[in-house]
Amino acid sequence: MFFYGLEVLNLFLEIVISRNSKFMRLHVILIEYFTYIDISIMITVMDDLDMHDIENNHLDEENHQFGYTDSEFLHNEENQSETQDMNDIGNDHYDEENHQFRSGDSEILDNDGNQLEIQVQSDNVAAQYGSCKQFIEADGSLFWIPEVEPGWIPTLGSIFKDIKDVIKWYKGYALRSGFDIRKSTERKKSGITTSKYFICNRGGLPNTSTLDTISDDHNKQLRNSNCKRTNCKAFVAFKAIPHSSEVYLWRFEQQHNHKLINQDCMHLSRAKRQLNVVDQAFIHKLSSAKVGATTAYRLMCVIKGGCEFVDGIEIDWKNFKRDINCHIGGTDANLLITKLQNRKENVTNFTYEYRCDKKQLNALFWADDTSKQNFELFGDVVSFDATYRTNRYCMVFVPFTGIDNHKRCVTFGAGLLCREDTNSYIWLLRSFLKCFGKAPIMVVTDQDPAMKKAIEIVFPYTKHRFCMWHITSKLPLKVSWETMNKSDFKADFNSIVWDSKIVVNDFEMRWDALMVKYKLQDNKWMKDMFDLRSSWIPAYFKDVPMSGLMRTTSRSESENSAFNRVSHHGYTLNNFMNAFESVMERQRNNQIKFDFDTSTIIPIIKTPLEDMEKHASMVYTRTIFLMVQREILHSLVSCSQKSVTSGVVSDICIVKHKRTNISKKKVVVEKKEKVDIDSEWNFNTSEGDFENILNILIILKKYSNFSFLNMLIMLIFLKQVEFNREDLMVKCSCMLFERFGIFCRHIFCILKIYDIQEIPSRYILKRWRRDIIPTTVLKMTFRYSDSSGNVEKVAYKAFSMLDQCLSSLSNDDKKLEEFMQKLEVFMTDIGEQGSDKLLVTKEDHIDKLYGATTNPEVVDVENPPMVKNKGSGTGKRLKSALEKATIQGNKQSRSCKTCGVKGHNSRKCLTLLNNSKVQSA
Repeated sequence: MFFYGLEVLNLFLEIVISRNSKFMRLHVILIEYFTYIDISIMITVMDDLDMHDIENNHLDEENHQFGYTDSEFLHNEENQSETQDMNDIGNDHYDEENHQFRSGDSEILDNDGNQLEIQVQSDNVAAQYGSCKQFIEADGSLFWIPEVEPGWIPTLGSIFKDIKDVIKWYKGYALRSGFDIRKSTERKKSGITTSKYFICNRGGLPNTSTLDTISDDHNKQLRNSNCKRTNCKAFVAFKAIPHSSEVYLWRFEQQHNHKLINQDCMHLSRAKRQLNVVDQAFIHKLSSAKVGATTAYRLMCVIKGGCEFVDGIEIDWKNFKRDINCHIGGTDANLLITKLQNRKENVTNFTYEYRCDKKQLNALFWADDTSKQNFELFGDVVSFDATYRTNRYCMVFVPFTGIDNHKRCVTFGAGLLCREDTNSYIWLLRSFLKCFGKAPIMVVTDQDPAMKKAIEIVFPYTKHRFCMWHITSKLPLKVSWETMNKSDFKADFNSIVWDSKIVVNDFEMRWDALMVKYKLQDNKWMKDMFDLRSSWIPAYFKDVPMSGLMRTTSRSESENSAFNRVSHHGYTLNNFMNAFESVMERQRNNQIKFDFDTSTIIPIIKTPLEDMEKHASMVYTRTIFLMVQREILHSLVSCSQKSVTSGVVSDICIVKHKRTNISKKKVVVEKKEKVDIDSEWNFNTSEGDFENILNILIILKKYSNFSFLNMLIMLIFLKQVEFNREDLMVKCSCMLFERFGIFCRHIFCILKIYDIQEIPSRYILKRWRRDIIPTTVLKMTFRYSDSSGNVEKVAYKAFSMLDQCLSSLSNDDKKLEEFMQKLEVFMTDIGEQGSDKLLVTKEDHIDKLYGATTNPEVVDVENPPMVKNKGSGTGKRLKSALEKATIQGNKQSRSCKTCGVKGHNSRKCLTLLNNSKVQSA
């Protein structure tokens, strides 16, 4: 009834005060009267109402101790008691003049309220342990009282702004004293906290659970906790001031029944082992570079100058990484789709597509504005290849790769597929076509039949080229060992298939001759490769623009290697996306670097064609200019015009290109006389139709040791250049411009003769020009993809500025000390200004790191199924006998130390066994 009457009176006074301010003083007087009621009355009533015991962690007022609980969090039960009085303030009284609660004697009291008899050793100090003093009670028991700065000593009745201010203060007090704290009982009324307790982390009864491993009921192990409870009675309690957000210090017990933590070891306490948001972000960011939590912790220790300056220990950093993966859990795919949707809303021209099968993510494709601009300029030739073991779901990663104006790899977009079948590749290529609006001129892939069929359906007008390296690498498995290693077959084969200057008829003729020479006419694999010759032999791609840029998927292999270096087979989809973003940022930063080198490095002029070189250096990137400069140099050194046929508008010029290693070669004829082939090379080609080529063959046939292959090589160094004098149109039979987009040495030779000082503008391809992509576009990164991106940018800029300040002041101790003092004052001001902010929980910070809510109310996209694809490295592929023999043959066999013969060791050496038998006989 006590609380009920007080509640009614309080409600009545509030109504009266709202109507007449004269009753204000009466309200205060009555409140002061009720505060003098003995505190034991309130405790008795609360015990009767069963309000004082919250779970198992409760305050026993009779014994002044807290019961044991395994939970370190609050129960927070709403409306625990409507009879709990908010105006019950114990034995304290309110001082209106000073606006604070005053308290009586705050000395240490026993259970009966009498002052304890304390024996103090050696002038009140028995032992100094960190920042505390040890005392001995009359019964011989020990207790410790912390020693802190006067400003941190608590005073009963002290008023705090709100409960967050209380938590901040008590944590600081505990940190300076040398103990950890944990939350305990909290009482609420109508959802409003009326009182709150904090206790020493070693408070509560110790765990007395027993474990018998012999017993049949044994099914678990006893947990070895690093927190040992000693029934410590130190605590602090706060109460809310009625009708205000302020709270005041109600009760305080400073005795500890255990030694406090030495300040030198305080970094190992639970309070200091809590990772702050900077450390959490550090772990998250380094994971995108395939740096684990352990290495991240060691790096931070080196950066900060020691482990004692780093929050947490190694296991805490590993646990946070584990918490991230657990927090994402089954919402991994949904989180990724939400994140991509945020990017689409905040990043200009960002595109993504995805497909689900029974709500499970099945396929995904994405590309940003920079990728689209790269494809617009460099998307004439595209290579894509699947790579594996990049995520925990075994989804296949398929990046689309091209070559930029610096001849470096550039990524146009990427996809993730659950399966490597035709339907999946069709969906991926259609997403690619929808994103970029056009198909590439040529696509380079391996011999995957699913890819081949999908390209034929989606890109019907695109030239599909197989990777030559994948084909030639299978050669040792398709022919005999003797043919590969004891003959010239490998050299002859490579000279045919890798020759970019050979024509179709010559290739077919030389292929047939090769098969006859090495008796491979019946080899099935050779027949299949010849049937597919239009898909991989360079002679069949001469009419395809820029076909010389890529003949293999080595560009894709290189990109896949770059992605594999920063990804892991255990990554979540979001972790893999972060790794992908880091690779993209490095790739685009390299583009900016090469653009910078092109604009700042002055090239060296190496030839008399100074105007031509200067013009090339002004329009081309540095990498392409060096290629053009080499062609200009060769046009002066190794090229000369042999003849010219003039027409009305155009001239047809025959250019002789000498290669130094064969132009002066001496060959021995049947009559043992030496003939200089270069002297017989000067035949008349004034007709311009290569009629005298037959004469060359006749001449070369006179020499028995001059092979047919050398005849063809000699023919290659005669080139026909057609030049239009009016519009400066030029074309060479070597077709270097058609294959690579730059002039060949033969054309430069003719331009020199006709005194052309600059490269005609129509032949300067945009894809090789400098600065065609603005730096601002290249600096657009994936990282800042949500509304908080600007905050993150400013934060990184602040880190950079702080590093610059410390670097500037590193040699001046006095100024560095002044800077630290100003920084401490600034941090104090920030703490006061940010006291009203809500504390950031670990879960909230993880959501912020990933840019989306990890636990949405509705999950639209579920995680993909675990699927094993054909190239995911299961190790179950059947190998042929030839492949097994080849692998075994490539292994280096050990030699016997006794006899030196390979194939056995000393234990099985017959020589050693025979010698032993002889000695025994």
